[in-house]
Amino acid sequence: MELAEQFDRAADRYDLLTRLNPGYHRALRDAATGLVARLRGTVRAAAGARGAEDEGGPAATPVDGPAAPALTLWDLGCGSGLSTEALLQATGPGVRIVGLDASEGMLAQARGKDWPPGVSFVHAVAQDLPEVADRELAGPADGAFAAYLMRNVPEHQRDAVVRAIGDQVRPGGWVALQDYHVKGDRVASAVWTLVCWGVVMPLAVAVRGNPTIYRYLWRSVLDNDSTAELTGRLTRAGFTDVSWSTAGGWQRGILHTVLARRPG
Repeated sequence: MELAEQFDRAADRYDLLTRLNPGYHRALRDAATGLVARLRGTVRAAAGARGAEDEGGPAATPVDGPAAPALTLWDLGCGSGLSTEALLQATGPGVRIVGLDASEGMLAQARGKDWPPGVSFVHAVAQDLPEVADRELAGPADGAFAAYLMRNVPEHQRDAVVRAIGDQVRPGGWVALQDYHVKGDRVASAVWTLVCWGVVMPLAVAVRGNPTIYRYLWRSVLDNDSTAELTGRLTRAGFTDVSWSTAGGWQRGILHTVLARRPG
């Protein structure tokens, strides 16, 4: 059975299982907040520079709140919309978010939630991002958020996907990639295996949440890029200002977020 179909089978219990994961939602919010903070800074700086040119004087001090420029964002691998919710909490109203996912079942969960105008979802794989972007947006987005996406991309296609994400973000824009990275760290790999087999999969059985997808989750994380390997992909794609952070609690050293900028 294809991976997207396995996610379809797990979709109706996915949000329940994430609520049972301490720190899951906080980590999403932290990553989204970090992305938006960097985007607000670059958007305000660009607007201030244009104002200085127009007036022939120093740029005005930028302001937050309703006067802040609206953002256009990709939410790649959006699943049931939990990452979309995190982006909305970080941005406030007026944002344009396009969520993309390969699982129709997960997208059905996302579309069934209450969203403000400006939020939409599209069924596609990340490898098709260039074609989807031509249909969904008039130009490049300000930024992109991809939570738990890259480990689901075949290894030989990851460089191409990272390049495609960069191509669909405006010069000076930012991307945030969040995922589990344990390769090369024996302690993190052991903790990850213990949590998956001792907690996650028994819970999936208990709530009828398709344990098969969580066995895949365990293996896919062990095979996922290390932080050094993903840094290399970002650098080869032309990203700069690459910085890493890790979550707290049991996910420390296991769940990581990388922020990177497309040069402008």
